[in-house]
Amino acid sequence: MKQTKKLLVVLLLAAGMSLALLIGCSAGKVQAAAKEYPVLLKINDYYVVYTAPKAPYVDSQGRMMIPLRSISELLGAKVSYDAKSKTATIGMDDVTVMFTIRSKSVSVNGAARSMDTIPVLEQNSMFIPVSVLAGSLGIVSKWDQSNHLYTLTGDTLMQTDIIKLAIEDLERSAFGAPPGAIISNDAFRPVSYTYDEAKGSFTVKSQNITGDDIPAGAADVAAYVVFKDSVQFPVQKRERPAVGKDGFTLVTAQKQSPYPPLYLLVKGRLLDRSPI
Repeated sequence: MKQTKKLLVVLLLAAGMSLALLIGCSAGKVQAAAKEYPVLLKINDYYVVYTAPKAPYVDSQGRMMIPLRSISELLGAKVSYDAKSKTATIGMDDVTVMFTIRSKSVSVNGAARSMDTIPVLEQNSMFIPVSVLAGSLGIVSKWDQSNHLYTLTGDTLMQTDIIKLAIEDLERSAFGAPPGAIISNDAFRPVSYTYDEAKGSFTVKSQNITGDDIPAGAADVAAYVVFKDSVQFPVQKRERPAVGKDGFTLVTAQKQSPYPPLYLLVKGRLLDRSPI
């Protein structure tokens, strides 16, 4: 474990941390070329804003569809795919779940169950209903109809190297720590985002959900762009303007890696900026 952590930290410092993530708040308009998408999924404290090759979406039947491999790996599950049978196998804790393209049958520890939809293949990635995956793995889930947000919670979720080592451990260091104590991880809710692939930039729109005005310096909407070899952090010293009650803020993350992004994860935090 120590060797894994050391290797990952060195890799991040060499390949990712020297590439500054240009992130800040802007009142400018989002460019028309970049289409706006809703933010639909949250896992514990992280909003899963973007996943490769396509973010979670709601299909024509009103079901939220998720990219099976991306979400499963974020959760901490092991995923394999058999191209001949077009079957994906997900293993997490003591549960094994199997999905097959164009089949309504899902296998949970060898027992067949029926879904009211079928997995679909988009951009060479299998998409399945998040409710079926969560229910099969025994994950606590909730659908917030008013905000169109699906939440997955659990102490065993997001316990991956990407989260625990590449983000959370380094964020406790002098390099990644925000300029103030975090007093809430539930102060902002990302509501939409745009991704301009040509320019490699994300813009995330988030709403103040504290019920109060937030003074300058206290808003901390932090976006983490994850690549196959690194994680790009928000810079610590960035503009944090005041945000009124129920108001919005825009955060822009400019991709600096030559690789395509795998995920965009966001935390909507509140900082204690009281004078010492």
